[in-house]
Amino acid sequence: MTVSSQMTGCALVATYPMTTVSIATTASTGKSPTDHAISESIDKDCSLFRVLEGNPICEKRLKPHEVPIKDNTRQQRLVPAN
Repeated sequence: MTVSSQMTGCALVATYPMTTVSIATTASTGKSPTDHAISESIDKDCSLFRVLEGNPICEKRLKPHEVPIKDNTRQQRLVPAN
């Protein structure tokens, strides 16, 4: 890779910072900045990618007390193999 091609890549990132932010946000959260904006504006959990799976774009946003919690109190103890 030459210095000029490296500079071109940096120039593209600097020229289109929103695209870089969009990619980073989508990669880390699974939702685009647009999805986050829609979710906040209507107080639901929205993702445009759900359309590809045949699901509705927005779902009810769970409140903290509505999130299911796995009960691990009845786990069996593992016995080491001899």
